[in-house]
Amino acid sequence: MNRTRTKTNYMINDELLVQITTWIPAGERSDFVNEALERALLQRRREKAFKAMDELRLKAKIKMTDKAITRLKNYGRP
Repeated sequence: MNRTRTKTNYMINDELLVQITTWIPAGERSDFVNEALERALLQRRREKAFKAMDELRLKAKIKMTDKAITRLKNYGRP
């Protein structure tokens, strides 16, 4: 999939820059950074969702685990 890209300016640690320029070839760095950011954002969204589930569970005084809630939510799905 060809996505539109926008050049941006962010500050990163010098040590991180050295590692990126050392280990990631010049033509692959933008793809590498995009993939790393996508993974980090997905992880952040998941953490936020789990935190919201925990808060809701406490507020509603539900004594089920995340696993049990997910199992019931997905009951009957292939």
